[in-house]
Amino acid sequence: MNLTNSSILYPPPPLAGASFAKTAIPYSICFVVGTLGNTAVLSYVFFITRSLKSSVTALGNTFIYIVALCAVDLLVTVSIPFNLSNMILNNWVFGELACKVHWMLELSNKMCSTFILTALAFDRYMAICHPEIKRIHEMRHTIYITTILATLSFCLISPVVLSARVTSFGNLGYYVSTKNERHAVSRQMCTDGMAREWKLWVSAFLIFFAFVLPCTLLTYFYAKIVLRLRRQRRTMLQSRIPLRRITIYTMAATFFYLSCQIPFWLPQIYGIISIVVGFKVNPKLMTFTYYSHLLPFISAAFNWIFYARLNSQFKKDCEAAVELTGKFDDVPLMCPHCEAQLSIRSSSNGKKTSR
Repeated sequence: MNLTNSSILYPPPPLAGASFAKTAIPYSICFVVGTLGNTAVLSYVFFITRSLKSSVTALGNTFIYIVALCAVDLLVTVSIPFNLSNMILNNWVFGELACKVHWMLELSNKMCSTFILTALAFDRYMAICHPEIKRIHEMRHTIYITTILATLSFCLISPVVLSARVTSFGNLGYYVSTKNERHAVSRQMCTDGMAREWKLWVSAFLIFFAFVLPCTLLTYFYAKIVLRLRRQRRTMLQSRIPLRRITIYTMAATFFYLSCQIPFWLPQIYGIISIVVGFKVNPKLMTFTYYSHLLPFISAAFNWIFYARLNSQFKKDCEAAVELTGKFDDVPLMCPHCEAQLSIRSSSNGKKTSR
């Protein structure tokens, strides 16, 4: 059979059958659950602020951290269709601008979320271990902290985002058409676009700031918190602000997040060491790395469950304060979970809730 070479390039064949199901089902579940869940929590916060006729800043600094974490997770889950279609099609079809946005959204989960969770752990550490220092819990400082951390995370991932580009790979085989024409296979990939030396330095930099340093700080903060709670358990249970329960939910969210992030980062560390030392990477590690890439998306898709539990703790006392509207006249009420003082006026003067 005589074949003629054609100048038309074709993409590689997409996934089909069992391979398609193994890839599409878990990522689709993460997308649906994460998008709906994080949107629901953010809408929940909006409903509370509307019902109290106040801004979210009146509900306490922990609320700010929850809103920031849900917003980041929502952006990550929105990027799942790009990643899923890339794996199913074995080809990047969205262009170079979308490639940069894809890298930015995916890395934001590994950087910004980690920073904010560390800041939240530090806030709980100061509230329990150093309650005399109240200035750190001021809303102004919390907004400054989250803004600085978001800016810092963007600066850390900016080298990858700026260098990201779509790269073509050839010599992947060929198709034979019914006209006996041979079409070469070319694959488009969204890569980081960095040279080998720069990639090693940037990867080591990201591993330290997004994994090693935050994990060390989180371990220290929560170890000190647990020790303090065990020593002052009776006192904490009598506190008006349920710091113990809030801390437990925060620790659960953090440990779930780290359980998804650690299996992702360990193969990255192993890969860098193998490149520097010069030994061959085990093929089984590549398979593990492929599946561990799903774990950060699982974290972003299900973190909102822990945030919703934190929200419910705040909401209970907020609703209790609002229910007292018709019973008290100009009585200042303290919302223990919201960390905000509310002034409730009776219906005779018109129902009004203000900070």
